[in-house]
Amino acid sequence: MKKHWPLILVFIISLLSVGLFLYRLTASPPSLNADEAANGYDAYSILKTGKDQYGNFLPLRFKSFGDYKLPLLTYLAIPFIKIFGLNELGIRMVNLPFVFLFPIVAFLLSNELFNKKNVSIFAAIFVAFAPGLQLLGRQAHEGYLTAFLLTLSFYLFLKFYKKQRLLNFAVFFLSFLLMMFGYHSSRLWAGFFFLLFIFFVVKKKINWLYLAGLILAIGIFAATDLTNGPSRVQNLLFFNNIGFTLKINELRSEGGSRLLYNKITVGAREVINQYLDYFSPQFLVINGDENYRFGFPGVSPVTPIEFILMFVGLYYLFKNKENWRYLVTALLLFAPISGALTWAGLSVTRTIFIFVPVLIISAYGAVNILNRKTGWLIVLFFICYLSLLFYSWDFYLYHYPKRAVVLRSWQAGYKELVDYVSTNYKQFDHFYITKKNGQPYIFFLFYLHYPPQLYQKQAKLSAPDQYGFGQVESFDKFTFDLPQKPVKNSAIIGFPDDFPDSEKSRLKKITVGTETIFLIKEVK
Repeated sequence: MKKHWPLILVFIISLLSVGLFLYRLTASPPSLNADEAANGYDAYSILKTGKDQYGNFLPLRFKSFGDYKLPLLTYLAIPFIKIFGLNELGIRMVNLPFVFLFPIVAFLLSNELFNKKNVSIFAAIFVAFAPGLQLLGRQAHEGYLTAFLLTLSFYLFLKFYKKQRLLNFAVFFLSFLLMMFGYHSSRLWAGFFFLLFIFFVVKKKINWLYLAGLILAIGIFAATDLTNGPSRVQNLLFFNNIGFTLKINELRSEGGSRLLYNKITVGAREVINQYLDYFSPQFLVINGDENYRFGFPGVSPVTPIEFILMFVGLYYLFKNKENWRYLVTALLLFAPISGALTWAGLSVTRTIFIFVPVLIISAYGAVNILNRKTGWLIVLFFICYLSLLFYSWDFYLYHYPKRAVVLRSWQAGYKELVDYVSTNYKQFDHFYITKKNGQPYIFFLFYLHYPPQLYQKQAKLSAPDQYGFGQVESFDKFTFDLPQKPVKNSAIIGFPDDFPDSEKSRLKKITVGTETIFLIKEVK
């Protein structure tokens, strides 16, 4: 029994993580966003017809809004949509298996790295309850499962490295291949693994045939990229941002030399500055993601204790000359690159894996500090850690979903709006809905449970805009634009600023909490 207690403890930690995941799952976040609705409806469409919303049979990229989403999460969501239905719970349950397994895999990876059960237990605890990981897990986002598969792939790589058998490589190969089909940032991690294999092949620690196997996995994924261009990835790169170009032109117009102010010099400075920001307390402890769907002041991605322990852990990694210290450090330093190369600001979604090395290193630091201390100091440590963790989760679960800026960031109100449309569908010949806030059509498909076989005949996406997204202009009775003048027997649905003040008091309202999201003008 004593031999198995670490695994039993990790199993309990995983169950607690699942309990936290399920608690108020459909209340915070306060609504679905467009990407969740798109993943859910495509899963529903595959379930019903074997085709996505555009009529493509079992695609390896989901066209969605023209961003060509990688397919893994959508396919994994199918059984949950089948069991729970096409609703918020059905799509958000897709991450449930990974929430349970993540602490276990963090434990296993830490144990392979350090062979210290106490470090592995700390790593499992930190990973299980870190808001930086769990907040993305609570929504149907591909980043969380990709971070899990990346963690699993590194664990399986270490197992393979120690015992280079074909079976061990095959298991790693499968995990690695699945990881690449998870989220767009996995492309960079494929490059990391390639360099890692090259290093060990040159050192004659790994047979070159296994490198060929890795290249095969990358080639399989790359072949699907050739037929489904990752336009969204291209649009996110900082040098494709019009603001970046305007900034350079402004510097030159003020007398700056072309030699000093060009895409390479200005771009390098921007990338370096943003890269370093990912290691700052402002990102890791205070604010997290700049997009309020993925972060918010008051919800610490990691606690200040873990942040401090990260530096302590790095010190002890090299002081103790741990065998895998360079690999762990490389994981930490490589993780922010996918975020630093984009213009969209500090992003948890693109750099979520950074929390894995941060928390594993923090666990190593914690054990090295507490290893020779008295029991009361260890108790004090956990009291401080749990107190800081409690305030983050309390804010997120009870206060975050009530903030007006959060409701608008999450595109709240569409569920209530579709309820109104369902009730009044037969009363109007047409519904005109504003498209200011993202992709309204997908919420109508999702909440109406619109028959996929019927929608596939109407699906038409416009050319991508500067952000890489297209628009669905209309389907059925719905036009996603406001008319220039009232149309007889129609409902015109917009945001409050779409209507003159003189009309607002007479219009119907769609509210969420205390916020008026939509106004509806009924034209008879």
